[in-house]
Amino acid sequence: DDRGGSTSRRITTTVGEEENDEADIRERLERAVRGAFAITLSRSFAEEVESSDRSVVEVENVLLPLIDVLQHSNNPNTYLESYDEYVSLRAARDVSAGEELFHRYREEDDDVIPPHKFFTRYGFVPGVRVPVEELLRGKSGLFFDDGESEEESGGGGGV
Repeated sequence: DDRGGSTSRRITTTVGEEENDEADIRERLERAVRGAFAITLSRSFAEEVESSDRSVVEVENVLLPLIDVLQHSNNPNTYLESYDEYVSLRAARDVSAGEELFHRYREEDDDVIPPHKFFTRYGFVPGVRVPVEELLRGKSGLFFDDGESEEESGGGGGV
């Protein structure tokens, strides 16, 4: 078309090409959703929440922007206070200017998130200092029902 200065082309495809395009779109969409799910899990915290009548305690995943960038420590210099509408990050002690902030992702004896799920979310388990490859090779109880106990796999201790 010479009127608008642009050229339009008619694109024709065969049925086979359309099916390939749809399969490619589905595959890319599935990858994007899996990626978004993994990001959400790795950036969320498990919180125990009481039901409105206080009869049941449930575990909910909550996203806490900016808090998710804090590193884990068993001796953190911050703590969270939860309220109905928001969560507040507080200093556990005086913090010097420029000092890194740390948060405790999970207490070592906490069973809100089992160790194997904690590992898949955050890439480590608090208190376990043995390399993951050794834990998997030795079929550790962290990952396998009939594996060795946590004491045998180097559990305990922490940052």
